[in-house]
Amino acid sequence: MGFMSAPSPPPPDPELAKQRKAEEERLAKSKAEQERRQADMERKQRQNLLGARSLQDEEMEGFGGYRRKNLGKSIRS
Repeated sequence: MGFMSAPSPPPPDPELAKQRKAEEERLAKSKAEQERRQADMERKQRQNLLGARSLQDEEMEGFGGYRRKNLGKSIRS
């Protein structure tokens, strides 16, 4: 009963395999770059290297450069 068998599938395309491998490598590089950037951003946040407060001297305390609203208080008191 050989006339009822299904046709064999075509062999895998080597060009398609190359494209698939190149895409996987690109995605791996992209993911590694994203993880590196995230780790760098976390490091900068932990060490206070981002934002206006990072520009202050270590000895400077108190006023952080922003005006605070004094509700109910006089300016001269």
